[in-house]
Amino acid sequence: MVEAKIGASLRPSTKGSYRHYLRDKGRIPAVVYGKGIKEQAIELDPRDLESVIRKKGRNVLIDLDVTGGPEQKKYVVMIKDLQRDPIHRDIVHADLCKVSLEGKLRTTVPLVLKGEAAGKKTGGVLQTGLRELEIECTPDKMPDAISVDISGLETGERLTVADLMVSGDLKILTEPDKMVVMLVAPRVAEDPEEDAAREVKDQEDTAGEAAGEAMETAGAENEEADVS
Repeated sequence: MVEAKIGASLRPSTKGSYRHYLRDKGRIPAVVYGKGIKEQAIELDPRDLESVIRKKGRNVLIDLDVTGGPEQKKYVVMIKDLQRDPIHRDIVHADLCKVSLEGKLRTTVPLVLKGEAAGKKTGGVLQTGLRELEIECTPDKMPDAISVDISGLETGERLTVADLMVSGDLKILTEPDKMVVMLVAPRVAEDPEEDAAREVKDQEDTAGEAAGEAMETAGAENEEADVS
């Protein structure tokens, strides 16, 4: 199901000076490509994309209306890649991929942990592994994220990709033995008396080594004196 609509227009130039011109107008350069069409340079309002992502997420089907040519063209697309300003995080470029509603796509979706692990009540420490999952499915079945229920996790237990429960419409491509999350036992603090004893021993060892080096140096000097 197509859930959003964005307008765009053909970009008459791909030169850097025109990209600066676009930014001054509050627009950004983008490209649309896919099976059966030639890659097209377009321009659009980044606020439209931000609105779609905020409301529907990245893996959303978008009706893209492209004007500016001999005739208006319509494509069903997905956001393939976004480039953002490293400081302000504004979108500065977008790659949009034309999709077929019948064909299957490969993409990555984030993993979202739900609940609180039971073992945390006894001091267990949560360690995360994978943050996203590679999947294959038709565009209309593409989830925005995959939830992972960790409420039953006890200390010493882990969840791997093989343990994940997903819809039958999805095929997981990530290796099944990859760790998603694990609850480990907290490190036990060492006895303060043992720490103090170890510190004293280390100091004694250091002092003994220094004394030995001093004796070796003195012996060498005496030998030199005898020879002369």
